[in-house]
Amino acid sequence: MNPIKRLSRSIYVWLLGVAGFIALAAEAYRALGQSGALENESWFHHGVSEVVHKLSQQRRAVIDGAVRLKTGVKGKTEPFNRLGQIRMTQQTVRDAQTQYSNPSQTKRRCSLNDFACAVTIDDFDELKTMTDPTSELSGILAIALEVQKDLLIFPQGIANVGGFLGTAETVDEGANSTSATAFNTTDFQILNGGAGLTMTKIRTSKRIMGDNNVVAQDQYFFYSPKGMEQLLSDPTATSADYSTIQALTSGGFPLDATWYGAKWRESTNLFKTGNIRSCLRIQKDGVGMALGMVKDVELGRDPSHWNNKFAMIKLSGGSVRIDDTCVIKIDIDESV
Repeated sequence: MNPIKRLSRSIYVWLLGVAGFIALAAEAYRALGQSGALENESWFHHGVSEVVHKLSQQRRAVIDGAVRLKTGVKGKTEPFNRLGQIRMTQQTVRDAQTQYSNPSQTKRRCSLNDFACAVTIDDFDELKTMTDPTSELSGILAIALEVQKDLLIFPQGIANVGGFLGTAETVDEGANSTSATAFNTTDFQILNGGAGLTMTKIRTSKRIMGDNNVVAQDQYFFYSPKGMEQLLSDPTATSADYSTIQALTSGGFPLDATWYGAKWRESTNLFKTGNIRSCLRIQKDGVGMALGMVKDVELGRDPSHWNNKFAMIKLSGGSVRIDDTCVIKIDIDESV
């Protein structure tokens, strides 16, 4: 056979083989996902976005620095010592026998409760996300730890134990007795009166503290967002006489802005029943918080769950009203 014809036939056979291979590859390509393998579900990387948005929530403890704080407490309870007042007596007889005063010495006792929270981080999740799940979950645990400090003291009502408004345990070691002291609603509560937060209520809270000789320094006023809205609708508060109020320009006080003798702080954890929210005016030394443990985010591995990572926080603490005159309950109606 002519060498040229033999070469041509070989090329023809080779081209038929290539065409057959292409046809088989195309069929396999269609079988993987019609338009291609990259559209096949099993080939997708279901990664999340590189930025994880933490849902709206409180980020820091509002109570920090506003009450007496004891840390590293050991035991189930922690006392806060109290010393009563004394008065001088007139001396009408010369060289009379010395008379000694005996001021009352009592304690308000705080009970500590334990709290914990943990999350697991599956090793497989780290392969399927573009973010670092350990970092993100540790972040929300740190936030939960901050919020729990506020929950130790703000939301307790008069029927509860501890906190600003709950029953306080009074210990008289001289008489070897204890008693439960309820919040004094007669002298230290400003009724809602079907109204929101008004200048009248703010002035009254300051006057009550003044009447009881409460230390003027380190007084704090805790209000709700609705309370501030109501206050800004009070023409007395927004008049020229009160032009220094910073809430006029920012819609609320910056943290610890001082106005009307108190440092103002916003909280969404204030006690509420129905439409009635209890704002607070307090003096720092009159309320105590005891923390036995504040364990920041701890990382480890759990052998019982495929040795996956975990992140954990722990807190042990409680609070108590030390001096009844140092807590004023200002009730507001948030429905108006």
